[in-house]
Parts: sequence; structure tokens; C-alpha cells
Amino acid sequence: MEKSKIKNLLYLLVPLLFLVYSSPSALEYLFFFPDEKYYTDSVLQMMEKDDCLTPYQADGAPRFKKPIVTYWVLMASYKLFGVSRISSRLFFWLAGAALVMITYFMALSVSRNKKLALTAAFITAANPLVLMSASRSIPDILLVLFLTVSAWGFLEIMLREKVLKKYYWMAYLGAALAFETKGFPAAAFAGASMLFLLVNPWRRIKLRKIIDPLSMGVAVVIALSWFVAMYVLHGSEYWSLFFADQVGDRVSSKSVQVLKNTFLGVVNLLAFFLPWVLLFFSKPRQLKDFVQKQNHPHKAVFGFVLVWVVLILIMSGAVFKFYDRYLLPVVPLVSLVLAWVFVETQVLFKKTILNVLLVLNVIVILIGITFSIFILTNGVLIAGIGVAILLIGLYYLNIYRNISIEMYIANAVALLYFNLFVLLFPLLTPNSGSQLVANLENAGVTKNDEVFVYGNIRTAASMRIYSNNEYNIIGMDAVYVLPQSKNHYLVFNQKEMALLDLSNYDVIEGSQEWKRISVDKSPAFLQEVIRGVKQKGSKYYIAKPK
Repeated sequence: MEKSKIKNLLYLLVPLLFLVYSSPSALEYLFFFPDEKYYTDSVLQMMEKDDCLTPYQADGAPRFKKPIVTYWVLMASYKLFGVSRISSRLFFWLAGAALVMITYFMALSVSRNKKLALTAAFITAANPLVLMSASRSIPDILLVLFLTVSAWGFLEIMLREKVLKKYYWMAYLGAALAFETKGFPAAAFAGASMLFLLVNPWRRIKLRKIIDPLSMGVAVVIALSWFVAMYVLHGSEYWSLFFADQVGDRVSSKSVQVLKNTFLGVVNLLAFFLPWVLLFFSKPRQLKDFVQKQNHPHKAVFGFVLVWVVLILIMSGAVFKFYDRYLLPVVPLVSLVLAWVFVETQVLFKKTILNVLLVLNVIVILIGITFSIFILTNGVLIAGIGVAILLIGLYYLNIYRNISIEMYIANAVALLYFNLFVLLFPLLTPNSGSQLVANLENAGVTKNDEVFVYGNIRTAASMRIYSNNEYNIIGMDAVYVLPQSKNHYLVFNQKEMALLDLSNYDVIEGSQEWKRISVDKSPAFLQEVIRGVKQKGSKYYIAKPK
């Protein structure tokens, strides 16, 4: 294939690399994010009840805290591929890749610059918030995907003299799907976008240009349909619980806490855009001149992005507890502005930052090699090391000369994420859920047996996934009452053993944290440290009636 054709298809490489870099964290439960249990447990119950509208909590009560789209995405994956840890995250992982592609096309459409668009896509793909969110079966990655489509639509409505109909559909349908994913935050972004288009001083447009009756009408129907269905099925109870989660139980009235959370939002936003912020502010005078020299449409784009950033900081600050993932919706738009500056101005420290990142990657790779040789040989770790060495080797061989240094930096950031999770893989697997299911099978559990899991409901949720939902797993939470049925098993943490009368049970080990790490096979100078870590690690046990 000719070099020009390869260059034109280079944008396809970005989502593929994103899938590679995020695969260790997305395709295995190295970390089972706490909120994932609410969605996996709920969808499993929805499927059992043949109910595609009402989400459920672990105890069987309706769960009205979040809209329906996330549940439907997860349900579709389970219907197509069965229940497993991979299917639990598959569509969210692919949504991350789709977000990268949308960032590219949005940046290309707004700037008409392929290099800028490619740079923006790489910056988005390398952002730790995006990489982590695509590795969790929760609403965040879907929310940013739909909001980015909406933002692209609003930008095009603002910039184009004659707006194509598809951009109205993108603006309003994207906002509607975001609303059906997370609720009120999506409405805030849509409202702020429309207001900015009406009042901004650089590219102000009239109200009639914003209005498209058909797309807006369909969007309103889609946005409200599930909410109306829930009100019809469950009455005012539904609305009070939903509103409490969205506003009442979430928004803080304490000014000190709001200021603290807003400060955390600013710090986290800067941290998640390292090393890009160092490049962005490396020449402040030139940056100021660059912004001042931009034409009005470009200033309007920068102003639009700034409004979104301010809005996300206000919303993430006004809550009782700050979460870094709240900042995710602005990542693609901020990436667009960063890429614009990098492509059209001269910034400092590029080579220095790239070299530092490459050195960090090499250090992690060497740690992984040492671990494989002296402590534990693991196939995933060895394969990951091989992929990392290949990618770094391609850089030093200068295989593709047309890739900018910013794109190399983005790949080095994402590769560091990849290498760290590959290194963690043999340390954190098999996790407790996997071990417990395997040991229950060895103990003779059948589909007719009840498995009562005490303590944090996340353990029961993980076990349901690892067992492909084939066993009757009952989460007991903190209710330490023994079951009356004959055919049952108990699962409990070491700390909870004293809370149960186990005199009529045979108890075996269920799971052990850091199971794969052998003290005897470790270097002598590390053995005491590893022994101490293993002793402090979480242990679960399985009990069967005598």
C-alpha cells in the first residue's frame, strides 16, 4: 500500500492501540470497581425476571438511582455473549475506542486539520480517566461518549453558516442518550451549550438557528420515555428516590466542602492531563499571543470548551464527596484544545518528557522481567512485556517518520498504563471471586445448592460473574444468620468467622490474597516482607454442613 494511503488510514490505528493499552485492566477483574456490582447484579436480576425496564438492587428491591441505558448496554452483552467478566465490560471497552474515533472526527470537522485531529485522538486515548473508565461496567464512559457527540453537534451548529441536519440530531440525540445514561448532568451540559451559542461574543447565533423541531422533539421523547415508564409502573416513589440520588443526597450545602471539592477538581483535572499541561504552559507569552490571534470562530470553540470545563468543576465541586471520574466528560474537548496549541505553536520540553516516559516504561519492563525470572513466571506478564518491547522497538527503529512527537508522547503515556497493569496481573489474579468459585466447584457445589456470601456485597457480585451466573449466590451483607435449608454453603471473610456458629460445618480455605506469590520462591531478602504482606491479605473461607 502506498505511503499516502497508509497516512490517510492512520486514524484507525488510534482506537486499535487504545484497545491494546486498556486490555489488561478491561478484560480481567484486576480491580472490581465498587459501583460495578450495582449494574451487574441488577442486570442479572432483570434477565431472571424477564424485565427490561426496572433495575433491581441485590436484595430484589427496585433501584431507581440511575437511568436505564447502562443496564441495557450490559444486558445486550450478556444476551449476546453470556455472563462472564469479559462480556461484563466488553461494550464499555469498545465504547472507549468509539470515543477516541469520535474525538478524531470532531477535531477534524472543527479544525480541518488531520494532524490536529490525530493528536487530539491520541491525547484522549492516553488519558488515564478514559483508560480506566473503559475498563468498568458503569455509566461514565457511555456518558462521555454521548456528550461528546452532543458537543460536536453544537459546535457545528455554531460554526457552520448552513447547518446540516445530522448535526442537530447529534446535538440533541446525544444529549438525550446522555440523559438516559446519567440523568441531570447531561441536561446541564445541553443547556449550557445552547446558552453559549446564544450569548458568546465571538460566534453568536440566533435562537431560530438552534431550533430544529423534529430532532428536538424526538430527543425529548427519548430522554423522558424511561422516566415516564417508571412513573407509570412505580408511581411517585420512583421519582423521589431518583431525585434524592441525583440532587438531594449528592449536592452539598457546606461552602467549605464545595470549595475543597472544587480545588480537588482543578488539581485532578491538571493531574490527569499530565504531561500535557507542562507542554501547554511551557511558553505562556506565546500561548497568550496564539489565543489573541485566533479568528472569532476559533475563539468561540475555545470559549465553548472553557464553559464545559467550568461547568464540570462546578458540578464536581457541589457534591458531598468528590470523585475524579466526574471530570471525564470534558476530556475529549480539552484534548482538542491541547492538540490545537501543540500543532500551531512551539512548546518546550517535548523530547525531555518523551525520554522520561520511555525510561519509566523501561524501568517497569525490567521489573516485570525480574519478577518473571525470580518470583513468578506468568504468561500474561511475559506476553505484555513482549508487546511493550515491540512498541518501544518500533519507536527507536523510526518505522513511521510522519508521526509527531506529541503522538509518541501519548503512546508512551498509554504504554506506561499498560505496563503497570500487566505487572499487576500476576499479583492480583486469581482474585477472590475467581478462587471462591473454583473452590466451591471442587467442594461439589451444584446448581441446586444455595451459596450464602457474608460481608461486602461486592464479593457476591464478583462470584456471580465468575460462575457465569450458574449458581444460586445469595448476598447476606452484614446479616450473620445461618440458613435453615439443607443444601447450602457459606462464604465469609476471616474477620467474620467469629460472627458465625460453625460447629456443625466443615471449613475449607476459599481464597487468599496474593495467592500466586510464593514466599519460598522469592529472593531471600524479600521473603519476610512478602510473608508479612500475605498474612495481612484478605482471606475467605467456605463452610459446608457436616
